[in-house]
Amino acid sequence: MKYTDKTTQKNNPILSIIIPTSDEPGNRFLNQTLKNARKIDQVEIIYIDKSLAISRAERLNIGFRRAKGSMILFHHPRSLIDLKGIEYLRDHGHQTIWGAFTHKFDHNHFVYKFTSWYSNRIRGRLRHIFYLDHCVFFHRSLFLKDLPDIDIFEDTILSYQLRKIQKPVLLPFFSETSSIRFATNGIFKQSLMNQLLKLAFLLNLPHRFLNNFYEKNLNLNNNPDDRFKNKST
Repeated sequence: MKYTDKTTQKNNPILSIIIPTSDEPGNRFLNQTLKNARKIDQVEIIYIDKSLAISRAERLNIGFRRAKGSMILFHHPRSLIDLKGIEYLRDHGHQTIWGAFTHKFDHNHFVYKFTSWYSNRIRGRLRHIFYLDHCVFFHRSLFLKDLPDIDIFEDTILSYQLRKIQKPVLLPFFSETSSIRFATNGIFKQSLMNQLLKLAFLLNLPHRFLNNFYEKNLNLNNNPDDRFKNKST
């Protein structure tokens, strides 16, 4: 199986950053993530090529199996974590914890602010569910089984698995996420789509159908798309 494995470690890694995407030169989030990781010892980055004909969940499973660190970070390909947040995870790799970073978007809009507030305070702190754009981390001992082979809501399933073991922590360091979906589809249309997808997931509709609906006109999580390189900010 093909994969792209790029490490920035100088010694045995404590933190493994797994990014389920290919190495895209035009993605400023990925570029800055790599620059940040290069500044820190004992950190490795593993890319899992999104052009492979495998599900999003399986990319994360493969990354976990390749990882050598005691602390695992599932990093969203269009999010950027505060450098101090990466250092924090590296320094606390011995702790048996799981959680996520505080979410915010890369642009200001009241819908974006409300979405981030709800994601952090309600879905995250109260329901203990974090989406991948929070950049979810966990001690490797807590990952007891592979994620099911699904194309969407794999982050929700991961949260379900981890919250059965213990409560998560929400770190004060930011995960700044691209608002490209909202910018492309329209803020209110994308917000409505998100709610419909959550309902469909609860109704246990086929995950491939949900993912096709989610990725329509974008394909950000499936195959490389040159349009993203032009629109990403």
